Amino acid sequence: MNKIFIEIGFDLDNNRFGFGKSVEIEHTDGSEVRIKTAPQIDKPKSYYVRIWIGKSVLIFDSQSPHFSFKKKRRRNFKFVIGKWGEEI
Repeated sequence: MNKIFIEIGFDLDNNRFGFGKSVEIEHTDGSEVRIKTAPQIDKPKSYYVRIWIGKSVLIFDSQSPHFSFKKKRRRNFKFVIGKWGEEI
């Protein structure tokens, strides 16, 4: 099943004026695509807050692990609240 991520907040990478909503579908083969309208999510699997400053990303998640820290290859500035689930 495909995973659907719905985020709202400040994101210089995906929103023209910084603040907005983004929807991303992650396919089972690992590829990702951004779309404008969100398909129906069965039940959200998790809610999260993602803070991305430079190449460092902090993630606070309702699902275990509740806190994680990741390094990325590219730079961005992002503060978003999101949820993810599987496509119906």
